[in-house]
Amino acid sequence: MGLALKCGASVLLGWLAVMGMTMPLVASVIGAPPQELEQVWRLGAQGRFDDAAAAMPANASDEEAKFTRAVLLFNRQPRTGADIARAIERLSELTEHGTTAELRARSLYFWAGAETLRFRDAPPVAALHLYERLWRDYPGETYGQRALAQQLLLTFYTAEPRVRILARCAEIVRQAEAITDRVVRSQFHQVAARGYLQLGGEEALALEHLLKVGELGVSRREARGDLQVSIGQLATELGRPGLAREYYNEFLQEFPRDPRAYTIRARLAAISAEEQSDSDGVIGGKRPTR
Repeated sequence: MGLALKCGASVLLGWLAVMGMTMPLVASVIGAPPQELEQVWRLGAQGRFDDAAAAMPANASDEEAKFTRAVLLFNRQPRTGADIARAIERLSELTEHGTTAELRARSLYFWAGAETLRFRDAPPVAALHLYERLWRDYPGETYGQRALAQQLLLTFYTAEPRVRILARCAEIVRQAEAITDRVVRSQFHQVAARGYLQLGGEEALALEHLLKVGELGVSRREARGDLQVSIGQLATELGRPGLAREYYNEFLQEFPRDPRAYTIRARLAAISAEEQSDSDGVIGGKRPTR
């Protein structure tokens, strides 16, 4: 993969799963499904795709039914190339002819997601182009805004020279100012932080994005603890002890019995000791070292 992220396909596909290629994500965004499809979506949200397909009403033929069948196809295990191709065919049709902008954007998002499942040894360029189209055509839709985060994620994996990857990522980050959905905005900055860290040598940029995640907030309490520790660690590595202390103390206040608390207290003690050493060096006329 050239100078792109040196991670395997399983890592990228894992990220894409987290970013939402399954039925729980759709249910959370479109709300309650049509009554005739409620059982199908309930089973799909549990990962029981074969049962969900069996529960699909035989006579259901409206747009939501077509969309549901397509999502079931590329989530069904074991996954096959034929199922993915059929799902893409149905989703592309809904993308072109869906009666609402929300449905067209949603279908295009999952079409791009299905394209990523064809990924083996090279970045899914077709998916990247679809995400670019989605953001361009539907910037006001939730799925259009999610597409920008997907663009950023896949850009980190493109087989391009490092300088071009960084330039393209910087361009996408600038576009993210237009994201209005706070949840999607937070997700975007999480992807950016993780991507810059794994690319290597861009810890300052990663910290910048983690701080933005902190401003926006995260939904899960456990994720907030992970965020606090990550910011503290990066801040320490980048020579920002005050910032590290702030987030480490926040972590200890919220998670005093967490298994990591002992280590965090030790890190705080080390920060204080280093600051004291620097202070003594200044008083003695010596140059502080870090």
